[in-house]
Amino acid sequence: MRRRPVAIALASLTLSTVPIAASHAAPPDGGSRLCTWGGTPAAPTGTVTFDPGNTNTPSAGPIAVHAWGPLEGPGCQGTMDFNGSARSGATCLLTIFEGSVHGVPGVRRLFGPGLGPQVHEFLYDRQGNIVGSDQPLVKASGNSAPNSNGPDCTTPEGFRRAPFSSPVQFYR
Repeated sequence: MRRRPVAIALASLTLSTVPIAASHAAPPDGGSRLCTWGGTPAAPTGTVTFDPGNTNTPSAGPIAVHAWGPLEGPGCQGTMDFNGSARSGATCLLTIFEGSVHGVPGVRRLFGPGLGPQVHEFLYDRQGNIVGSDQPLVKASGNSAPNSNGPDCTTPEGFRRAPFSSPVQFYR
């Protein structure tokens, strides 16, 4: 019985050392461009919300997730808006995101896992082709109300809102 918690802890430690933010599918023609979504880690300007709040207890159903922020960089402008969900079973430690993307020509959906405050998502076009990736980093500490902080994961209300930033790589 003691093996299961130890295995979970080891798996979590192993996953937390994987460089999620550095992994992505290689662009087929080398014609990629890099932009920012929601500012930088030092100055995050994006906002993400979870309803109901994300906790340390696996969710019984999907959690509504909305993330938005300015998209800036070469050929990038406006606001990138994600409206989707965290799959059933989501926790503050591990979440799978999926949903629609608005405000970015040629991008229709995103899908990907989050491990703690780090996320890695692929961006898809209307035909289901991968056209880019993003690696949001949620600011999980030092936030003022109405934003959440990591310890909120232990409360019944959960982690409900926070600033974030993300590099975004478009493959074409």
